[in-house]
Amino acid sequence: MKNILYAVIAVLGLCIGVLFYQVQDLKSKVTGDVKPTGNIEVVNKPVETNTSLEKLPEARIAFVNIDTLNENYLFISDYVKVLKNKRLALESQLESLSIKFQQDYESAQQSAQTGIMPPSELENKKRDLERQQREIENKQIQMDKLAIEMQEKNDELQQQVKDFLVRFNNGKYDYIMAYTNTVPTILLANPKLEITDQVLEALNTEYKNQKSNKK
Repeated sequence: MKNILYAVIAVLGLCIGVLFYQVQDLKSKVTGDVKPTGNIEVVNKPVETNTSLEKLPEARIAFVNIDTLNENYLFISDYVKVLKNKRLALESQLESLSIKFQQDYESAQQSAQTGIMPPSELENKKRDLERQQREIENKQIQMDKLAIEMQEKNDELQQQVKDFLVRFNNGKYDYIMAYTNTVPTILLANPKLEITDQVLEALNTEYKNQKSNKK
Protein backbone atom coordinates (compact mmCIF):
# COMPACT_ATOMS: atom_id res chain seq x y z
CA MET A 1 0.00 0.00 0.00
CA LYS A 2 2.96 2.37 0.65
CA ASN A 3 3.77 2.50 -3.09
CA ILE A 4 0.14 3.45 -3.85
CA LEU A 5 -0.09 6.18 -1.17
CA TYR A 6 3.14 7.78 -2.41
CA ALA A 7 1.62 8.01 -5.89
CA VAL A 8 -0.08 11.18 -4.40
CA ILE A 9 3.33 12.70 -4.91
CA ALA A 10 2.68 12.73 -8.65
CA VAL A 11 -0.35 14.95 -7.98
CA LEU A 12 1.08 17.19 -5.32
CA GLY A 13 4.38 17.70 -7.15
CA LEU A 14 2.86 20.28 -9.49
CA CYS A 15 6.15 22.01 -10.34
CA ILE A 16 9.83 21.30 -9.64
CA GLY A 17 11.61 24.57 -10.31
CA VAL A 18 11.04 28.31 -10.67
CA LEU A 19 12.55 30.50 -13.40
CA PHE A 20 13.47 33.92 -11.97
CA TYR A 21 14.92 35.67 -14.96
CA GLN A 22 13.87 36.18 -18.55
CA VAL A 23 15.86 37.46 -21.52
CA GLN A 24 13.93 40.42 -22.92
CA ASP A 25 16.12 41.91 -25.55
CA LEU A 26 18.80 40.45 -27.74
CA LYS A 27 20.65 42.65 -30.24
CA SER A 28 23.53 41.50 -32.34
CA LYS A 29 25.94 43.71 -34.25
CA VAL A 30 27.95 41.94 -36.86
CA THR A 31 31.02 43.42 -38.53
CA GLY A 32 33.13 41.67 -41.15
CA ASP A 33 36.78 41.87 -42.24
CA VAL A 34 37.64 40.19 -45.55
CA LYS A 35 41.09 38.70 -45.98
CA PRO A 36 42.14 37.13 -49.28
CA THR A 37 43.53 33.59 -49.11
CA GLY A 38 44.26 32.49 -52.64
CA ASN A 39 41.05 32.79 -54.58
CA ILE A 40 38.94 32.38 -51.45
CA GLU A 41 37.66 35.21 -49.33
CA VAL A 42 37.29 34.42 -45.62
CA VAL A 43 34.84 36.57 -43.67
CA ASN A 44 35.48 37.04 -39.95
CA LYS A 45 32.35 38.13 -38.13
CA PRO A 46 32.96 39.10 -34.53
CA VAL A 47 29.62 39.22 -32.72
CA GLU A 48 28.80 41.66 -29.99
CA THR A 49 25.71 40.82 -27.96
CA ASN A 50 23.89 43.06 -25.54
CA THR A 51 21.53 41.26 -23.19
CA SER A 52 19.19 42.99 -20.80
CA LEU A 53 17.71 41.03 -17.92
CA GLU A 54 14.46 41.91 -16.24
CA LYS A 55 13.64 40.31 -12.90
CA LEU A 56 10.33 38.51 -12.81
CA PRO A 57 7.94 38.90 -9.86
CA GLU A 58 8.92 36.73 -6.88
CA ALA A 59 7.04 33.44 -6.92
CA ARG A 60 4.95 32.37 -3.94
CA ILE A 61 5.97 28.82 -3.06
CA ALA A 62 4.71 26.34 -0.47
CA PHE A 63 5.17 22.62 0.08
CA VAL A 64 3.23 19.70 1.55
CA ASN A 65 4.87 16.83 3.46
CA ILE A 66 3.47 13.68 1.85
CA ASP A 67 4.59 11.42 4.72
CA THR A 68 2.44 13.41 7.15
CA LEU A 69 -0.46 13.39 4.70
CA ASN A 70 -0.29 9.60 4.30
CA GLU A 71 -0.28 9.07 8.05
CA ASN A 72 -3.06 11.47 8.99
CA TYR A 73 -5.45 11.92 6.07
CA LEU A 74 -8.64 10.15 7.15
CA PHE A 75 -9.63 9.12 3.61
CA ILE A 76 -6.38 7.18 3.27
CA SER A 77 -6.69 5.47 6.65
CA ASP A 78 -10.33 4.51 5.96
CA TYR A 79 -9.83 2.97 2.56
CA VAL A 80 -6.54 1.31 3.55
CA LYS A 81 -8.36 -0.36 6.45
CA VAL A 82 -11.16 -1.64 4.19
CA LEU A 83 -8.88 -2.93 1.46
CA LYS A 84 -6.45 -4.45 3.95
CA ASN A 85 -9.26 -6.42 5.62
CA LYS A 86 -10.45 -7.66 2.22
CA ARG A 87 -6.94 -8.70 1.24
CA LEU A 88 -6.29 -10.51 4.53
CA ALA A 89 -9.61 -12.38 4.27
CA LEU A 90 -8.92 -13.50 0.71
CA GLU A 91 -5.37 -14.54 1.54
CA SER A 92 -6.60 -16.61 4.49
CA GLN A 93 -9.30 -18.29 2.40
CA LEU A 94 -6.88 -18.98 -0.43
CA GLU A 95 -4.34 -20.50 1.94
CA SER A 96 -6.95 -22.76 3.56
CA LEU A 97 -8.26 -23.94 0.18
CA SER A 98 -4.76 -24.65 -1.08
CA ILE A 99 -3.81 -26.68 2.01
CA LYS A 100 -7.01 -28.74 1.83
CA PHE A 101 -6.55 -29.35 -1.90
CA GLN A 102 -2.98 -30.54 -1.34
CA GLN A 103 -4.04 -32.90 1.45
CA ASP A 104 -6.98 -34.36 -0.52
CA TYR A 105 -4.84 -34.74 -3.63
CA GLU A 106 -2.12 -36.66 -1.75
CA SER A 107 -4.75 -38.83 -0.05
CA ALA A 108 -6.44 -39.69 -3.37
CA GLN A 109 -3.08 -40.42 -4.97
CA GLN A 110 -2.11 -42.84 -2.19
CA SER A 111 -5.50 -44.57 -2.39
CA ALA A 112 -5.17 -44.99 -6.14
CA GLN A 113 -1.65 -46.45 -5.80
CA THR A 114 -2.60 -48.96 -3.09
CA GLY A 115 -5.84 -49.92 -4.84
CA ILE A 116 -7.88 -49.77 -1.62
CA MET A 117 -10.44 -47.32 -3.03
CA PRO A 118 -13.14 -48.43 -5.50
CA PRO A 119 -13.07 -46.78 -8.96
CA SER A 120 -16.42 -45.03 -8.32
CA GLU A 121 -15.06 -43.44 -5.15
CA LEU A 122 -11.87 -42.42 -6.93
CA GLU A 123 -14.02 -40.73 -9.58
CA ASN A 124 -15.89 -38.84 -6.87
CA LYS A 125 -12.55 -37.77 -5.39
CA LYS A 126 -11.44 -36.54 -8.79
CA ARG A 127 -14.57 -34.42 -9.21
CA ASP A 128 -14.15 -33.02 -5.70
CA LEU A 129 -10.53 -32.07 -6.43
CA GLU A 130 -11.62 -30.35 -9.66
CA ARG A 131 -14.24 -28.40 -7.68
CA GLN A 132 -11.63 -27.32 -5.12
CA GLN A 133 -9.31 -26.24 -7.90
CA ARG A 134 -12.05 -24.05 -9.37
CA GLU A 135 -12.61 -22.45 -5.96
CA ILE A 136 -8.91 -21.69 -5.70
CA GLU A 137 -8.95 -20.12 -9.16
CA ASN A 138 -12.01 -18.04 -8.22
CA LYS A 139 -10.25 -16.75 -5.11
CA GLN A 140 -7.27 -15.80 -7.21
CA ILE A 141 -9.58 -13.91 -9.58
CA GLN A 142 -10.99 -12.05 -6.55
CA MET A 143 -7.44 -11.16 -5.53
CA ASP A 144 -6.83 -9.75 -9.01
CA LYS A 145 -10.06 -7.74 -8.80
CA LEU A 146 -8.97 -6.39 -5.43
CA ALA A 147 -5.72 -5.17 -6.99
CA ILE A 148 -7.80 -3.35 -9.63
CA GLU A 149 -9.99 -1.85 -6.89
CA MET A 150 -6.88 -0.63 -5.09
CA GLN A 151 -5.68 1.08 -8.27
CA GLU A 152 -9.10 2.70 -8.75
CA LYS A 153 -8.97 3.98 -5.17
CA ASN A 154 -5.52 5.34 -5.82
CA ASP A 155 -6.76 7.16 -8.92
CA GLU A 156 -9.69 8.51 -6.91
CA LEU A 157 -7.30 9.75 -4.22
CA GLN A 158 -5.07 11.48 -6.75
CA GLN A 159 -7.99 13.26 -8.38
CA GLN A 160 -9.49 14.18 -5.02
CA VAL A 161 -6.29 15.78 -3.77
CA LYS A 162 -5.74 17.55 -7.09
CA ASP A 163 -9.25 19.04 -7.08
CA PHE A 164 -8.92 19.98 -3.42
CA LEU A 165 -5.63 21.83 -3.92
CA VAL A 166 -7.21 23.93 -6.66
CA ARG A 167 -9.94 25.00 -4.23
CA PHE A 168 -7.59 25.33 -1.26
CA ASN A 169 -5.02 27.41 -3.11
CA ASN A 170 -7.42 29.96 -4.60
CA GLY A 171 -4.55 32.06 -5.90
CA LYS A 172 -2.51 32.10 -2.68
CA TYR A 173 0.51 30.28 -4.14
CA ASP A 174 2.12 30.01 -7.54
CA TYR A 175 3.61 26.61 -6.69
CA ILE A 176 2.63 23.92 -4.21
CA MET A 177 5.35 21.31 -4.13
CA ALA A 178 5.69 17.87 -2.55
CA TYR A 179 8.17 16.78 0.09
CA THR A 180 8.79 13.24 1.30
CA ASN A 181 11.70 11.48 2.97
CA THR A 182 11.19 8.43 0.76
CA VAL A 183 11.26 10.17 -2.63
CA PRO A 184 12.66 13.65 -1.95
CA THR A 185 12.00 16.07 -4.77
CA ILE A 186 13.05 18.94 -2.52
CA LEU A 187 16.46 18.44 -0.92
CA LEU A 188 16.24 21.47 1.35
CA ALA A 189 13.10 23.31 2.43
CA ASN A 190 12.42 26.35 4.57
CA PRO A 191 9.99 25.15 7.29
CA LYS A 192 8.24 28.52 7.14
CA LEU A 193 6.95 27.55 3.67
CA GLU A 194 5.30 24.32 4.83
CA ILE A 195 1.49 24.26 4.66
CA THR A 196 0.96 20.57 5.49
CA ASP A 197 -1.05 21.21 8.66
CA GLN A 198 -3.41 23.63 6.93
CA VAL A 199 -3.94 21.28 3.98
CA LEU A 200 -4.40 18.25 6.23
CA GLU A 201 -6.91 20.00 8.48
CA ALA A 202 -8.93 21.23 5.52
CA LEU A 203 -8.80 17.83 3.78
CA ASN A 204 -10.02 15.99 6.86
CA THR A 205 -12.76 18.54 7.51
CA GLU A 206 -14.04 18.21 3.96
CA TYR A 207 -13.83 14.40 4.12
CA LYS A 208 -15.78 14.27 7.40
CA ASN A 209 -18.48 16.50 5.89
CA GLN A 210 -18.72 14.27 2.83
CA LYS A 211 -19.08 11.17 5.05
CA SER A 212 -21.79 12.87 7.11
CA ASN A 213 -23.74 13.85 3.98
CA LYS A 214 -23.70 10.25 2.72
CA LYS A 215 -25.32 8.96 5.92
